[in-house]
Amino acid sequence: MRYRDAGVSLDRQDQFIGLIKKLNRKSGHQIGAFAALFDLKKTLKNYEHPLLVSSTDGIGTKTRLAVEYGSVGGLGQDLVAMSVNDIATIGAKPLFFLDYYGTAEIDLCVGEAFVQELVKACEEANCELIGGETSQLRDLYRNVSDLELVGFVVGIVEQSAIPDSKKIRPGDCLIGLLSSGPHCNGYSLIRKIVSERKLDLRKIYSEAGTRLLGELLLEPMRIYSNLALKLFSRFEIKGAAHITGSGILGNLPRVLNSKVDAAIDTTVWPRLKIFAALQRWGEIPEDEMWDVFNMGIGFIFIVSDAQADQVLHFLKKQGEQAHLVGKIERGKGRVRLQQ
Repeated sequence: MRYRDAGVSLDRQDQFIGLIKKLNRKSGHQIGAFAALFDLKKTLKNYEHPLLVSSTDGIGTKTRLAVEYGSVGGLGQDLVAMSVNDIATIGAKPLFFLDYYGTAEIDLCVGEAFVQELVKACEEANCELIGGETSQLRDLYRNVSDLELVGFVVGIVEQSAIPDSKKIRPGDCLIGLLSSGPHCNGYSLIRKIVSERKLDLRKIYSEAGTRLLGELLLEPMRIYSNLALKLFSRFEIKGAAHITGSGILGNLPRVLNSKVDAAIDTTVWPRLKIFAALQRWGEIPEDEMWDVFNMGIGFIFIVSDAQADQVLHFLKKQGEQAHLVGKIERGKGRVRLQQ
């Protein structure tokens, strides 16, 4: 027997690794034989008490939808965005990124589309793609179309710059940045809706938007990290939350202290049509929508009332559609939605 008899093509894996190094010219020299290298020397000169920050995440069911639609490129940005946005909540600068690409059998066309966007997203986030792992596991991923994508980021932050939740007080303001869609969350429910309602991913549904349904659902997650770093360097950010799985209700309380609540005015930002369409198609209760989806807000900053207008003005100059989405009030560390 040979390895290919068990479903593993060593030649194709070598071709894929070579493709990654070719596309990733910027930091390909740091991909070693068994480990990747990153030079911290210059970076550390700018810090008094540097802390390394790490995060990892996987794309999940959105990957299956992308494979079914035949467009996996945007998943590269999704993978980077999920991790760099998480560490951006404490003002950390991403340094380097690694990925895991697991499949039953490597499809070089699919792999190339993914890696191209992965490299592009790393460049946008100002971090280096320095390594990863590629696995062909026919016994684990049963179908050739099965694909698992996981990302890992390491960043750096000055200890004194990390937000202190104890400083959050009643009267502080909540400033939200718009999302581009569901991002990477709620896709088990989305795929169930698409399947049971027999929706065509290659059809335009006017109630969902003016683009093909597949394009709307696969719109990549926004990379907020660069904008977040600019705000952290110019203003006192008391807290920040990346709105991912569990929505605003599940993510914002993680940065509050036990003496305050976040009162969110859900009427101040435009809700994307795709959310209303999904709710109607799936007959999803309103409270479930807020528990599952970001509902149009992908990132939230907490700032003092005195700085709120300055922050909003700065964001507008950056071309960002930011909204004052709520206020901090006395409470017990919870989020309250006001409609």
